[in-house]
Amino acid sequence: MKKPMTTQRKKRILKDKLDRLTQQIFVPKNPRCLVCGEPTSEGHHFIQKTQSMYLRWNEKNLIPLCRACHMRHHFSGDPMVVAKIVQELGQTWFMWIQENRNNPFNDNLTNLRELYNELQKQRMLEC
Repeated sequence: MKKPMTTQRKKRILKDKLDRLTQQIFVPKNPRCLVCGEPTSEGHHFIQKTQSMYLRWNEKNLIPLCRACHMRHHFSGDPMVVAKIVQELGQTWFMWIQENRNNPFNDNLTNLRELYNELQKQRMLEC
């Protein structure tokens, strides 16, 4: 007999689904890398997912990057990537990100399910 799934496991699965759904919504709306203009492969989290649950699924925190620019940023820490992002999106955006990065988000199952349903509706409207 299988053990029932723990709340932590359910939350992990739901967060993974939210991450995938967020990317599925974001990438088609942002087809070009903000840094080099190549096709976008993913939305990069300007504030890391682990650093802000509030910004984790917020499109304002996602930056359209190609795989090469994303890897260059993460593996070499190229400061030009961040400089280009801030230059393109502006100081107002940067200040908003900084002001909201510590906002609370209660990641209980109810809130995660509500967010997932909202994003599902958004995705359906954009198809």
